[in-house]
Amino acid sequence: MALPVALNKLVGKALGASLGMVVGGPVGALVGAGLGHAFDAGWLNWRLDRGLARADGRRQHMVFLFRWLGHLAKADGRVSERDIEAVQKLMQRLNLSPRERREAVDAFQFGRHNAPDPGGDVRGLRAALGEAIDEQELLRGLVMFALKDGKATLAEQAVLEKLGHAFGWSKDRIGDFLLRPKDADAGQLSNAYAKLGATADCSDDALTRCYRRSLAQHHPDKLQGAGATEAVLLAAQAQTRELRAAYERIMAARAAFRLPPR
Repeated sequence: MALPVALNKLVGKALGASLGMVVGGPVGALVGAGLGHAFDAGWLNWRLDRGLARADGRRQHMVFLFRWLGHLAKADGRVSERDIEAVQKLMQRLNLSPRERREAVDAFQFGRHNAPDPGGDVRGLRAALGEAIDEQELLRGLVMFALKDGKATLAEQAVLEKLGHAFGWSKDRIGDFLLRPKDADAGQLSNAYAKLGATADCSDDALTRCYRRSLAQHHPDKLQGAGATEAVLLAAQAQTRELRAAYERIMAARAAFRLPPR
């Protein structure tokens, strides 16, 4: 059974302080409490095979993302088949290892059945990733997930506003994201994938290969060398611009869910 959030935030500090007091008296207690806080905030973790280590930024990012996706999916009381499908496609596209996939599923289920602590989650994420995290893209990705059915519900908006507040965002800024999410239109993205001959669950590398293959087929330089007419060349130039726009649209949307490298 999960500990209440307020109690869970104190576990590391309490254990650290107690052990520190036993080993080193009052000074040891202060040091132990500091280490405990690092565990509570997500800055450090412990594994039997490697001992004490700084938290894995990629894992921290992944757990954060899927935990809040699970919480968003359950915001209205039930997780729909479309929610599950969207999360499964995301797992495929992120090319998660079997271990990462299990952890992503566990994180999703945690968010589905519990109310995550936004402040603690944000502090842990910032501690693990520092400047490497693009908070705007991360929040935009969660907004896009909420908008996959066309409009975010009031319950989903409340979740996003709560998380946005933990990041230091105003309610109006989150509201603006909900009204004008960049490239969040599912129809436009579907058209962009079709334009490139790619699928939404393909990897970034596979998407790039599809883009380059399509570009090579329609590039004006290639057609000009084959003696194409001016009308054909103009049409090829327009097609090339459309392909580039489709690729850039998809990559901009994918940036919201991209994980740090392994």
